[in-house]
Amino acid sequence: RALHTMLSVINAAKHATRPLCRYVSNVSMSITESGVALVKLDCTGEKQNSLSDEMIGEFDTITNAIESDPKVKAAVLISAKPGSFIAGANIKMIERLGASSKEAVAEVGEKGQLCMDRLEALQKKKPWVAAIDGACLGGGLEMALSCAHRVATTSSKTVLGLPEVMLGLLPGAGGTQRLPKLIGARPALDLMLTGKQVKADKAKKLGLVDTVCDPNALERTAIATALQAAEGTIKPRKRKVGWTDWFLEKTAPGRLLMFNQASKQVEKQAKGKYPAPPAILASARAGLEGGHAEGSKVERELFSHLATTSESAALRGLFFGSTECKKNPFGEPAMRVETIGVLGAGLMGAGIAEVSAAKDIRVLLKDRDLRGLSRGQAQISGNAGKKLKRKRLTKYSHDAMLSRVVGLTDGHASWTKHFSQADMVVEAVFEEMGVKHKVVREMEAVVPPHCIIASNTSTLPIGEIASVAERPQNIVGMHYFSPVDKMPLLEVIPHETTSNEVCAAAVDVGIRQGKTVITVKDVPGFYVNRCLGPFLVEAIALIQQGADPLVLNSALTSFGFPVGGVTLADEVGIDVSTHVVNNLIGAQPKFLGVRMEGADLSMLDAFVNAGILGRKSGKGFFDYSDAKAKQKPLNKEALEIAKQFRHPTKSATSLSKAELAERMVLRFLSEAVHCLESGVIRTARDGDIGAVFGIGFPPFLGGPFMYIDKLGAANVVEKMEALQKSEGDQFAPPRLLLEHAKSGRPFHGGAQP
Repeated sequence: RALHTMLSVINAAKHATRPLCRYVSNVSMSITESGVALVKLDCTGEKQNSLSDEMIGEFDTITNAIESDPKVKAAVLISAKPGSFIAGANIKMIERLGASSKEAVAEVGEKGQLCMDRLEALQKKKPWVAAIDGACLGGGLEMALSCAHRVATTSSKTVLGLPEVMLGLLPGAGGTQRLPKLIGARPALDLMLTGKQVKADKAKKLGLVDTVCDPNALERTAIATALQAAEGTIKPRKRKVGWTDWFLEKTAPGRLLMFNQASKQVEKQAKGKYPAPPAILASARAGLEGGHAEGSKVERELFSHLATTSESAALRGLFFGSTECKKNPFGEPAMRVETIGVLGAGLMGAGIAEVSAAKDIRVLLKDRDLRGLSRGQAQISGNAGKKLKRKRLTKYSHDAMLSRVVGLTDGHASWTKHFSQADMVVEAVFEEMGVKHKVVREMEAVVPPHCIIASNTSTLPIGEIASVAERPQNIVGMHYFSPVDKMPLLEVIPHETTSNEVCAAAVDVGIRQGKTVITVKDVPGFYVNRCLGPFLVEAIALIQQGADPLVLNSALTSFGFPVGGVTLADEVGIDVSTHVVNNLIGAQPKFLGVRMEGADLSMLDAFVNAGILGRKSGKGFFDYSDAKAKQKPLNKEALEIAKQFRHPTKSATSLSKAELAERMVLRFLSEAVHCLESGVIRTARDGDIGAVFGIGFPPFLGGPFMYIDKLGAANVVEKMEALQKSEGDQFAPPRLLLEHAKSGRPFHGGAQP
């Protein structure tokens, strides 16, 4: 009897998992005894599932099999990869689309739309359930929207969204049509215009998913849902339309009001620099007004247009670059860093502690006294509290994160015992070489031999910091950007004798902290600040030539920067800006030489001596004394000092905003190319990533090298040479740029030096 029972179970198991389509590689199907087809997605050789031409073709084959098989009552669409449903369109396919004609892109878009339309048409006859665990983004969500029901797991990895706007695109497989109908136009527009990704519980409240379950119960919950749908005991969700939504979606005056308001908000945010948000509005509107067929036509046309724009190319380039930066160029670290000591609980130190503790790393946060430590702890707990309030953290995650931060001071006798267990120490102390040397000596006497000592210096040479170390191979630079919890970039800076194992560990820590990591050469200013130096010098030069600081600010924000150069100096701190600039002055090749000329930089010293340090001191170029004033007035004291440094012969008062911005941006471009030429950065893509994620170089331009490619190197050289004649050799084009201008070779797509 026992043998008979065992054989019955084996036969049932075989029947339940019998593959019906052995000839497809990314999609498989089996049928349960109850008649539910289990369609499993598993992109061969990939960590994440993604939609590609190949997968869509295979999915059509599976769909045909399900439609024609009388044994199948319903279907469940599920991933064979735990923690990954469908993360969006395949990256290689997106790259190919960018190089294709509008007609070719439209053809691909139509293929995706037809696939989703066909899936949706099957739902009345044989309902499908999308079983979602992990990322359900872009085309993945569009496929789920075509199913009758959606079940999602409570896993922290489960997120749903249509982030195409972040690539300068719109959802091109019916997303702009189905999402507004399912959850309402207003929440749908919010998701599509921002690229927001929502967790399962939020998705259920929106009506985006029907059921939320534990990851371990996903398959059986989805199968049960599919059977209920096949039996007619549950129906596809129908949204209850209130009076307001009825007016906004179903009446012409309401749609006019809704889309006019949305357009104003988009214009305020995008400032005409990003074509995707208006296209999303147009596509969604076409569907609400003209129906699915008309909306799909507009969606397809606009998608093919967006895919061939320079803005989308720039944003896709940044996406590909940031994806590459999530890979460790030094390989897996030999030892995983589990405990990090952070020296200094100021703004930077507390920020480093916060992003570490948030990613399950134990932190030893040390300051000189209890007052300094308390300030840092308050910053961390305050930020965590805000996330808890906004439900970005659970109560458990909030408490666990705070428990990972151990506060210590010089007065704690046990601090040395704690630090003797550290795998890495990040110092965020005063920017003075003597202080850095003292820290290195003190730490080496306390920490274990394997412990890495990382400096968060923004300009000081890492090799010089390591010169007093007994274990210089363990010293590395890790330059975070302020505020650390918001700025995504991390520069990792090895000096000449830093070991590869230490570099691997430093990059790994940065990636685990959620940072976009680039590795740069140990030179004054590293990469971002090295480019920022000439940029700020040109801002000072223009002010000294009579440019209005307000107009100068407006010129840069109109160009696409998040803030103007004058505001940037105030926010960073004029004393810090002075320190950055002064550390770049000196003979080439170590320093920048003539590339730091063009302005009388003693004006910055005069500001510092007068206590004009920027926002933190209440006065900089702007007067911050009135905390409630939205538009801060110019600081009269600063203007008086600036008058003393007015250039005797040159004038920038007649320059347009575009000309003002061009002069500053050309200085930045020039230094970026110098950095690539001298090996400060490894690739042009790293240079773009550093500029965009480090100081907010306009993302729609893709970074300095993408921007040069867009303008053409020859045109950039022509502009620089014209300014070299009128302003000086600080505008002389770099040798590498001249070579690219002569050959016509772009920085992206051609061989790198």
